[in-house]
Amino acid sequence: MKTLSALILAAIIGIAAPVAFADDTSAVKARTGKIQTAAVTTDASGKLSQQDKMRQCAKQATGKKGPERKAFMKGCLSKKKA
Repeated sequence: MKTLSALILAAIIGIAAPVAFADDTSAVKARTGKIQTAAVTTDASGKLSQQDKMRQCAKQATGKKGPERKAFMKGCLSKKKA
């Protein structure tokens, strides 16, 4: 029983030691993700995408709260862009 316990303990230490002393820079991977830009996308007819429209309205609604913001956003999002 002692031999089995010693072997298990040695295996755990053998596995854990390299992880504990790993170089931090090797463990960190570069983040690959989408880069958000301030560009506004439009389709072929010149209309804003819904996401861009939402962004613009939210930026304009800065400082408004509660029912005032809700009413503003509803009106802003329902406007037709020429």
